[in-house]
Amino acid sequence: MTLFELIENARAYLAVFDYDNYPVCFQRFEGDAKPLFDGLGEENSRSLAAALVEELAQRQAALSWGAKRRLADEHKRVLSLFLTPAAQRHSKGALAFAEQVRTLWGERYPRNGYLLGTYEQIMKGFDANLLGLPLRKSKKR
Repeated sequence: MTLFELIENARAYLAVFDYDNYPVCFQRFEGDAKPLFDGLGEENSRSLAAALVEELAQRQAALSWGAKRRLADEHKRVLSLFLTPAAQRHSKGALAFAEQVRTLWGERYPRNGYLLGTYEQIMKGFDANLLGLPLRKSKKR
C-alpha cells in the first residue's frame, strides 16, 4: 500500500467519525500506516511529503470546483485526524514527514491549513461540557 492509497482508504472513516468509532478507525489506520512509517527517515521526509501532496492535488485538479473543494477538505481531515496523530506516536522520521506534509499543504492551500494535533487532543475534543459539567458520561478510552 502506498501513502496515497492509505489516505484514500481512510476517507471512508470520515463517514463514521464520532466518539465511539474514532478509536477503532484510528487503530486500523495506525496499523496500516506502520509499515509505511517504518521506512521513513528524517532525511527523505520532505521529498515523500512533496510527492504525497502533489498526488493529492492532481486527484483534485480533474474535478469541478465544488467536488475539488470537498475532496480537498476530506484529504485535509484525514491528514489532520489520522496521519498526523499516528505519525506522532510512531517515530521521529514519521513525525518529520507529517510536519512536512502540513507545511507543504499550507503552502498549496493557504486558506485551508490544519494543526498538528495528537490522538489524545482529538479525543479530548469529544468531551462536551456545559458550564463545566459533562454532558454525557465519559467512557474509558
